[in-house]
Amino acid sequence: MGVITRTTGRLIQSDPINGTQQFWKAELNGKSVTIHFGQVGTPGHRGSREFPNIEAAERFLAQRVRQKLGEGYKPVLSDKRKF
Repeated sequence: MGVITRTTGRLIQSDPINGTQQFWKAELNGKSVTIHFGQVGTPGHRGSREFPNIEAAERFLAQRVRQKLGEGYKPVLSDKRKF
């Protein structure tokens, strides 16, 4: 059986007050979740977390996506910008 790999695609949050945008994306690779985030136009930061099983990793990823959408992040339909 192969390793399950899934990505969220990029989410963007705009701050109209200071004119910046933040990006957030995540990748599920087996029992590991890697999150890449930061200010658009910068390399950003990466962090990974290993879970005891795939189900726990999927639950964590789904929870984080819901959290980011609740914070006002929006999916990017075309990912032409560098981040």
